[in-house]
Order: sequence, then structure tokens, then C-alpha cells
Amino acid sequence: MKPHFPFPDLLKLVALASLTAALPLRAAEPAFKLRVATVAPRGSSFHQSLQTMGEQWKSAPGGGVALDIYPGTQGGEPTIVRRMNPRVGQLDGAMLTAIGMQQIDRSVSALQLMPMMFRSWDEVDFVRERLRPRLEKTFFEKGYVVLFWGDAGWVRLFSKKPIQRPADLKPMNVYAASGDATTVELLKDFYNPVVLEPDKILSSLQTDMINTVPSPAFLANFLQIPTVAGHMLDVNYAPVVGAMVLTRNAWDKLPPETRAALRKSGEVNGVEIRRSSRNEDTAALATMREKQHLQVYTPSPAGLQEWQTDIAKVYPKLRGTVVPADLFDEVQAALAEFRSGKPAVK
Repeated sequence: MKPHFPFPDLLKLVALASLTAALPLRAAEPAFKLRVATVAPRGSSFHQSLQTMGEQWKSAPGGGVALDIYPGTQGGEPTIVRRMNPRVGQLDGAMLTAIGMQQIDRSVSALQLMPMMFRSWDEVDFVRERLRPRLEKTFFEKGYVVLFWGDAGWVRLFSKKPIQRPADLKPMNVYAASGDATTVELLKDFYNPVVLEPDKILSSLQTDMINTVPSPAFLANFLQIPTVAGHMLDVNYAPVVGAMVLTRNAWDKLPPETRAALRKSGEVNGVEIRRSSRNEDTAALATMREKQHLQVYTPSPAGLQEWQTDIAKVYPKLRGTVVPADLFDEVQAALAEFRSGKPAVK
């Protein structure tokens, strides 16, 4: 009997091995997963920046991290923070503004909740970096890690009727975010605040439940607010400042080398997010003027001074209630230092 050599079978195996080698290898699934939310809508620069960062995190040392992002689907920021609570555990983190962060600790209100305190992004950056170590330590002690800081443009007033002077604002029904009854109460000195969730803004404008919306330009443009409220007061009412915040429960599960890589990535992405969001703020204003025929009112120097003087009346009430007194004083001291051009001697 002739010896049998299974050439056909052998050839099949060789061919299969060659084909398998030619196919791209499936990347290993990241060892860790983080579920994060933002009120920023899908497709916004915030969402895109988080997606870019998520791609980077997949190859982080220690096994990589998959970032599941939920843009504009988890409710307002107070709701998002509740979902991050360890007892609930539905989210591991979020990109929050000061509105959401103050649900964890009031200290961050010093960066946003003092209307017309800041005049420029340079001032915002200076004060944020001055307060940053203290704020991050406070959040860490509360069970949260601040990975990086971002912002989302200046809050401006969009309205159905022109607002040019403080007296024009007084009778208006103005959207107010939920979750901060103290601040809402103080606002009653200036207008009639109406507390709503963000997803109710446009429909409430259409039904006249509200007629004015304080909003950063990118969000007003995305929601098409000028199609209903076609007037805007061009005053930098307040910067929208925030941060990427993770729960320590989720953070502590990551290996040290992974945490170090995420911090490094966060610093780089924080700079990029601030740059792109500020550019988007400017671009959104131009788009709304051109395509939605937004009417913009820019006050004269005297008119701006009238706004600043009127708004400053609330500062004594903010100090110690909305903003911790020592932080309020530190912000004012830092701004005085910055404006003088003479850094204080430490």
C-alpha cells in the first residue's frame, strides 16, 4: 500500500493560515469602562472633544479605558450628579459646569456664579489657576476627581423683546436651571426666574412661559433659540466654567499607570477644549446673526457701566450664601491683582 500524504488537507491548512495572517487583528477590548455624561448636545465641540479623548484612552497603559459618552440624554446637571452618586452608580463621571459641580461643593461657584465679575478669558484663566489646587482638593475629599477644567463661552441674554438696560430685564420671565433654590431666590431682584429643565427651553419660549434665556452662544445656536427669541444683549454676563469630574469609586479601580496617563491626557485635552469652545462661542454668534437674523445690542461704555453697577448690588447677598465668603474675597483680590498688573508677593 502506498503511503498516504494528505496534501489536499495540508494545502487547505496552509491557505487558511495565510488568510488568517493577512486579516487585521481585532484590537483587544479595553480593560476598563467609564460612563460619562454631558448636557452638551451630540455633535457639539464638547461632544467631539470627548470622543477624541475617548479614542486616546483606549490605548492607555494598564489595559486601556473605554469611554461611553452620553451627550444631552441624562437630564440636567443636578440629575447627572445624582446619577454619579455612589449609592446610585449609574454614571462614573461627567463634563459639568459650575451649576452641576456646586451640587457636590459650593466652592466652584466662585468661578461662574458672580455675574459680570469677570471681563475677559484672561481673567477667568488667572483666577481659575489661582483657585485650582484648593478646589481640586475639596472635590477629592468629597469623593470626586477633577481631571481637567474647561469652559463653554459667555452667558448672554437672548430674549423675545429687546433688552438694552437693566430696567428692560426686570419684567421678563427668564429661564433658570433647577437645583439651586438659593440663587433663584436672589435673581428675583432682577427678573422673574422660571425654573425648567434644559430640554424644556425651546417649547417654553414658544408658549411664552419664558421670554428670555441666559445661554452660551453655542447652545443657543444648537437649540435654534433665535428663531423664537431673536434679540441678544452683547454683555459677557458670566463665563460658563466647568470640569471633567470622575467619581473616586471609578478612579480608584484604575491602575496607577492608567490614572497617570489619563491625567496627562486630560491636561492636554482641557487646553484644547477651552480653545475650541471659545472659538465656537465666537463662530456661533456670527452664524446666528447671518443665518437666523439675530439682533444684537451692544451697550455703550456708559450703558455697560449701568449694567455693572446694577448687577453689583447682588454681590453682598451672593457672598456667604451662593459663594463662600473667603472664596468671594479671594476672587476679588485676584482680579484686583490681575488688573493692576502687579502679582502679589507670596
